[in-house]
Order: sequence, then C-alpha cells, then structure tokens
Amino acid sequence: MNLNFADLYDRSPAERLAAYLSVPFDVAAEHVPTWKLTTHVEPAPENVESIPFLVDDLAVVRTPDARRTAARRPTAGVGDGDDFTRSTTETGEVRPVVEPGRTDSVEQAWLGDHAPVDASKATPAAFRNRLERGPDAGDIEIEVVCNDTAMGEERDLAAEVYGSRETLPFDVTVHRDLTAEQLRALLTEETAFLHYIGHIDGRGFECADGHLDAAAVESVGAEAFVLNACRSYDQGMALVEAGSVGGVVTLSDVINSGAVRVGKTMARLLNRGFPLRAALSIARNRSVVGNQYIVVGDGNVDIAQTESGIALLGRIESAGDEYEMTATTYLSADKGLGSISRPIFGEGNEFYLASGDIGPFTLSKPELVTFLTGENVPVVLNGEFSWSGDIDPAEL
Repeated sequence: MNLNFADLYDRSPAERLAAYLSVPFDVAAEHVPTWKLTTHVEPAPENVESIPFLVDDLAVVRTPDARRTAARRPTAGVGDGDDFTRSTTETGEVRPVVEPGRTDSVEQAWLGDHAPVDASKATPAAFRNRLERGPDAGDIEIEVVCNDTAMGEERDLAAEVYGSRETLPFDVTVHRDLTAEQLRALLTEETAFLHYIGHIDGRGFECADGHLDAAAVESVGAEAFVLNACRSYDQGMALVEAGSVGGVVTLSDVINSGAVRVGKTMARLLNRGFPLRAALSIARNRSVVGNQYIVVGDGNVDIAQTESGIALLGRIESAGDEYEMTATTYLSADKGLGSISRPIFGEGNEFYLASGDIGPFTLSKPELVTFLTGENVPVVLNGEFSWSGDIDPAEL
C-alpha cells in the first residue's frame, strides 16, 4: 500500500478519504472484516426516522426479501419426564413471523411488521430510548425476578453469575414471588438490567396475586432485559415502547430445561460484556428451544464491558500435537466497525479489524494454555461448548 501516512496525518478529512479511495480494492480485500449488521427495512413512513440510527451503526440497509411463516413450535419430546413448559395455559396459537433473506453479515435485524426469526426486531422506540440513556457512574444494578419456585435453578444460577467480575461494581438483587404492584414498581426503577424467570401469557406477567400487563406500565426504567418465559414477545415489546432499549424474548412456548440452559448462557455472556444480539446468537445454539428466542429493540445494548475490549468466541480443534483456533469477534455500541483486535496468540505483533472470524491460528499446547488461562471467554473445544476458565489444561 503506497501511502504516505505521515503526510496524510496533517491533511483534511476530504483529502485523506480521496487518498484512501485511490487504493485498488483488491489490495485491501482480504483484510476487510465481515460486516457487522444487515437491517431489512420495510418501506413504510414510520420506519424513516430509524434510518439515521442504522446509518450511525454502519448497518447495510436493504428492503426486505422475506417470506411470511409461523413461529416454530418447540420440539416435542426433548425434555425428561419431569420437564415442563413455562406456560400456565394450553394454547394452539402460533405467532405469524417473517424470515428475512439470508446475508453474510455477522448479525441481522428486521424493521417492520411482525416478529422475525433469525434476526432481531428493531423499533424506532428503542433507538429513541438509547438517545435518552447516558452513562451510569454508579453501580451496575441488576434485578433478578423469579415468580415460580419450580424455576429456582435458573434464579440461583443467575444470582451467582451476575456480578462475579470483581473489578466491576455490580449490585445484584434477587426477588421472589412479587405481586403485580411490586413488579410494576420494580419495572419503573432505573436499573441496568432485568432478568425475569417465570410465566407470561396473554394477560401479562404472572405474579403472586394475579397478572401485570407491561402495556399498562407508563414508564420503564430497566435499560435491558431477558424475559425467560413462554411467549414473552408482546410483553417485551411493551417494555421497549415504555422506555427500555432492548431485551431478549420468546416467540412461543419453551421447555423449562432448555430455557434454563439459554438463561444461564445469556447471563454468563452478558456478564462478560457481550451485547444482547451477540450473546443470543451464541446462547440460542446451546438449546433445542434456542430458535424461539429473539432480541427486541436495540441489539447493541450491553450491561458491562469486556476485559479485552472486543467480545470473542474461540473455536478450537485438536490437530495432533497442535491446535487450530479461529476467533469469532463481536462488535458493540462503543466498539464498532473499524475497531482493532490484537490476539495474544499467533505472531503476537499483528492487528486485525474486528467483526467476524479472525484466523485460523495454529497454536502449540503452551500457547493454547496461555489463551485459556487469560480472560474467561466462551470457547467451542472440539465441538463442545465451554468456558476457557472451566477447562483444565492438564486434560487437553
């Protein structure tokens, strides 16, 4: 690349851009990262106000090439004999959804009518709410609500995981069997994150004394949320309309054991700094009911920062006495396209544009151990999902 960067440093932005564009694309093609986000936008007047936010996120914007279908039903027979769904009512309803056309972006979003599958549901309200949220100088307040004692396993896991990073000021509160008024009051409080575990149906959140419909809550203070209950889409959309920036919801019934796995994985990923959309893209692959979960609102929202600045998933395969590793990197609201990743493996003096896969790298066992004993990150080792901090180097 024949550019005089010292000279360009003192040039105007327009002159720099002209110089950069003079470089043939073929020279840089192999270094271009996988684009972070493609947003499918229905051409409707109400969607126009969201375009500036999408441009700010450097999203690829395209008109839909989608087909209407119905939400996928949970797979029958996947739980054990004692398993149950997180629904208190029997229903034959199947939500109509849209399936956006596939792209090669790391993430996809849908801006239009109906709920999407394999994409997040963007809304104008979420973008407006993001503008109104400033940085919080205090503790990271996390509220865990469990309104069914039979789901105590996920409650205990969430309480253990959130706030386990000693260097960050987490304040985690666990609530059990809230009444409708208690839950209403909690929803209006300014908090970073709400993790709800329980039942939701057409009447709203099931509470100790009845139900609470989120549509009846005028102002919601939780910036982000996970509603780990059956058919929580409508309640999640209501939370976004009332003030939240984004959250994770379900399109249909979910089997409890599968929901626990998704909820636990989401908690660990969010605690490590993954944004909602990136966290769900990993967590949904951990459970047979994962395809029932989507993000509503702004999928960029997170509750913490990663230790290294860029969230990543390590994919590792044994190759004799060595290991092949590819790092899948995920961008966030404050680490967008153009962010640099410098892996501690490989040559050690190379920088990469983050977003999508970096590598593969060939690592010796000592090099792999150095990676695994560093920051605690999600990994897929020989096809099995785990966390680097949970892997015993002696068993490699």
